[in-house]
Amino acid sequence: MGDTKLFVLLLLYTIVFTDAQDDEAVCPLAKRYKSFQKYEYLYEAESLNTLNGAINGPKVSCKVEIEVPGTCHFIVYTKECTLSEVINVDADGNPVFGPTAGAESFKAQMEKNPLKVIVEGDNDIKLFPEDDELINILNIKRGIISALAVPVLQEEKNKKMPTIYGLCKTDYTVNTREDIATDVTLNRDLSRCDQFRPIRDHTSPLAIITGMHYPLAQLIRSKQTCSYKFDNEQKHMTSGVCTEDHLLVPFSYKGKYGVTSVGKQTLSLVGLTEYNERVFDHKEANMKTLHLDESVDMSPNQDENAILAVLRELSGLSHTANGQKRAHLAYKLVAVIRKMNADTLSNM
Repeated sequence: MGDTKLFVLLLLYTIVFTDAQDDEAVCPLAKRYKSFQKYEYLYEAESLNTLNGAINGPKVSCKVEIEVPGTCHFIVYTKECTLSEVINVDADGNPVFGPTAGAESFKAQMEKNPLKVIVEGDNDIKLFPEDDELINILNIKRGIISALAVPVLQEEKNKKMPTIYGLCKTDYTVNTREDIATDVTLNRDLSRCDQFRPIRDHTSPLAIITGMHYPLAQLIRSKQTCSYKFDNEQKHMTSGVCTEDHLLVPFSYKGKYGVTSVGKQTLSLVGLTEYNERVFDHKEANMKTLHLDESVDMSPNQDENAILAVLRELSGLSHTANGQKRAHLAYKLVAVIRKMNADTLSNM
């Protein structure tokens, strides 16, 4: 009888150990987000464009739920989303956010469809959006997935990691280690990522001038720093902050002033519960990669006079007054320039 009990215990141990090894073989991310669990995070992101002191840009906040119906299979919901934009700056030069047009439509579109995700191997992330998912909404969800997809760090496997800019060479520093690395900092030079196209992609925060040749795109310096904290026992992420700094070199001063764009994403764990569903229905034909899609330019009008008019109005404002108007004009200027291609701008 004793031998039988010992055999059963050894068999159970073998099954559990083998399953854990199989999960890791499918994708290292399985250690972060375990099957039949639901993870809930608060997600916030902002993208601030600065033009000689004038600041503009949007801010997004969402509740993100990640259901795990099977190993390396995820269903991601984005709920209760808000959208705001810079309407002013305070006395210290910090942006003040306020309501923006289209906030309700944005909320409805973000909640409309869940996003199905399958991760294979170390860095192959496949997205399966619904048929009616808008490109700009999918790109925002890509940013969320990119921030969440941090596998258990292993020196030999994490030389390149998947992001919205493709596979990126990533250096990481372990700040605190218990049984696992619980506090980690990642650093990336985004210009070295294999899908980094800041000029071509209208959806990129740095697509200020579209249609430029690749060598000119190198005039933009872009870097990303992420800080993550993980639960020592369960290994999932408890918090994360990613900051991107983009600098348009020809219009900069001392490497940081002039035309800049700073993006920041923040994730905070709200709760962890059991999840009993096993269904994962998705359409293989809808498969997308993690890196950004290029949106369709709906405003092809090439009028260089529109840029000059905004520049004249912006230059006529003082640095200390009309803060709200400066932010509005800076936003308008970036919006107008994004409609222009390189040929139009070269004639100015």
